[in-house]
Amino acid sequence: MSLLLHLSDLHLRASDPAQAVVLEKLVGALRTERDAAGARAASVVITGDVFDSAPDAAGLLTAFFTLHDRILEALGAETPMVVLPGNHDRRRLGFVGPHRTAPFEALADAARGRRIFVSGTRSPLLAEIVPPELHRLPAHVVAYDSTFLPEGLISAGGTLRLEDLLHAHAQLPDDDLPLVVLVHHHLIPTPVTDVSGLDDTHAPRLARWLLRVAVPALVSHGDREELTMTALGAGTALSTLHAFGRPVLLLHGHKHVPTARLLSGMTSGCGDLLLASAGTAARRERVHAAHDPDAARLWPSFNAVELDAAGVRIESVSFFPKRSTRPSIRRLLADVRRQGPKWEIASGSFRANDPAPRVQLDEARYVLSPSPETAHRWDAVCERTIELMPGARLRRYAEFVRTSPRPPGGPRTPRRNSRPLELRMGGTTRYAISQAVCRTLAEAARSYGAGVAFESVNLLCRYGAQRASLSLCKDNLDGAAPFASVVDLATGRERPVRLRSTEREWTASAEGCPPRSLLRIYWAIGAHAAAASTSGSPALRATAGDLRDPRGALR
Repeated sequence: MSLLLHLSDLHLRASDPAQAVVLEKLVGALRTERDAAGARAASVVITGDVFDSAPDAAGLLTAFFTLHDRILEALGAETPMVVLPGNHDRRRLGFVGPHRTAPFEALADAARGRRIFVSGTRSPLLAEIVPPELHRLPAHVVAYDSTFLPEGLISAGGTLRLEDLLHAHAQLPDDDLPLVVLVHHHLIPTPVTDVSGLDDTHAPRLARWLLRVAVPALVSHGDREELTMTALGAGTALSTLHAFGRPVLLLHGHKHVPTARLLSGMTSGCGDLLLASAGTAARRERVHAAHDPDAARLWPSFNAVELDAAGVRIESVSFFPKRSTRPSIRRLLADVRRQGPKWEIASGSFRANDPAPRVQLDEARYVLSPSPETAHRWDAVCERTIELMPGARLRRYAEFVRTSPRPPGGPRTPRRNSRPLELRMGGTTRYAISQAVCRTLAEAARSYGAGVAFESVNLLCRYGAQRASLSLCKDNLDGAAPFASVVDLATGRERPVRLRSTEREWTASAEGCPPRSLLRIYWAIGAHAAAASTSGSPALRATAGDLRDPRGALR
């Protein structure tokens, strides 16, 4: 069985000490995968966003080849690599034109004489057959440059053309080998990120105004990622890949979330498509867009793909990004067996494998009450209990609570202010949040935008938990019909959770939660009229002297 290590979205910078630590941990995690593979040789693919849009071309090339040399030390000197461009390799900030080809042309020139296949240097031709010696897989491999955007000033999307796929297919022999397609952009929206706002944090002020205000005023959902980040022609490309009559494995990046989807062909002669994305291998993505240094972040990850004549198994490998001996966490994304041109799902579990859990119980209990400052919002009191596993050590547990709704007349944005709160471990921390959640539809529209119908209370298990429990008191919520879910933020998978109802409260529980699991209780917002909001600034209030950090925290 061949081992393919799928990396994506490195966003390399010329000089970044913090990123250097993450890259060191990445190399260590790759070495662990190679050791576990035994005598099997590994191959590497990087599906785009190799660079982080910086102008220092020489420094970026140095950073890439320094990493490449380290990867060869970990995996073996003969390890082949395939590299594709992403939107950040083509456009300033990843979405500001014009389209540029120079960075990858320079990479291709510098890679001559190495076992590196650099795609994306033959525009306007977009698909290339990767020579077998540069992937070592029991399959045909096509590298597709989806980043081609010769026109337009603003977009992070791409292009998938029918003709390029047919051109590549015409060069393949008439055999029954599977087809592996490498591409940067996604062909199917990925969980959670398909409704998230554009990440314009580092964009110039004018660009932020255009993306957050001007474009949404003209185009519905214009400030959402899915509108400007997809690949034009994805539907046609999927149909064409089915028509090839081979089992297809399509690997991509772009959205920084490891996922997998199986698309079955509609006739016996159609091939099935297994689509799998990799997370970012060299960045620590923020949770809730909080910019405090102590804010929770997702672990970087890559995918380990095992492929042979019998089938495909894909696992996401999340590695701890700091200098520590913490082991990696593995999540099964897909396990399929081949039946001619079809993929058949094998048995498996999506439960993450955390070999070193640290939290035994993570529990939150919320009580809502009408805010004295405005009839449009609820105040909240939360009791948060943390119990560690026997013998486990955790230096501190910093939580963040959203504390500031949109002020009257201010810009509409879900990125509310967040403040840190240090939770007591081995005990209960009790805190209050003024104007915590919306009570009326009018307030939800003012704070989040038109069409919002639900509110929620949340429990973020930052370090995971053997058991997580989120409760909502029934006081003041007569007639509510809440429901619950739990989401693994590393993959975006969200599944419903049954609520347990007692006379006093509703409770949602989950077992074996990996780090960065989010438990939620939702309810429909009341549509009744409410009095105009009164003056007064929102605040986070500690009760019973339990707060160690008086500045506050994030709901």
